[in-house]
Amino acid sequence: MEHPGEIWQEADFNGERIGGIVPAELDLDKVKLFIGTAVMLYRYKDGEVEYLFQHRSKLLKGNPDKWDVSAGGHVNLNERRTDSAVRETKEEIGATIDGDKLEFAAAYLRWKVLVILYFYDWTGKEDNFHFDDQEVEEVKWVKYKDIKVFSLNFKPGLMDDVVFLYYLKEWTAKIIKKYENH
Repeated sequence: MEHPGEIWQEADFNGERIGGIVPAELDLDKVKLFIGTAVMLYRYKDGEVEYLFQHRSKLLKGNPDKWDVSAGGHVNLNERRTDSAVRETKEEIGATIDGDKLEFAAAYLRWKVLVILYFYDWTGKEDNFHFDDQEVEEVKWVKYKDIKVFSLNFKPGLMDDVVFLYYLKEWTAKIIKKYENH
């Protein structure tokens, strides 16, 4: 959801910051890229990896009533990428995460967005999610093995995002290895 006064970070094709974009004045023909963060909360429970997905509000303009990553959105002008991930997670699902514990997975191009993908370990934490800004209706933990069936409800493009799917699979293997070695 847009917040008055926001200016999004524009970047060139090398990921270098080059200026700001006022969302209401966004001209996709003129902008090179803008930077966005995506956060996937995960937990290891009963020997399986689960990921938290958010159900986007029916009130949103873009992809209403669809399921999406745990949290995500644009990076504001001159904002650190990890700060954006922390802010968006708090705004969208009411979860407080530690930016120093974000696990960087990838930076890749998706349409006109330089996506910075992070994973965050929620294992053992209490599920006290709340949705103050009406962007999200609910959240749901989904076992990795059930994501293909669950994905029929995803926002358009998420399951076609081969980079996202690659890192979801790769991260699942890392999480299993991490917890089985404890």
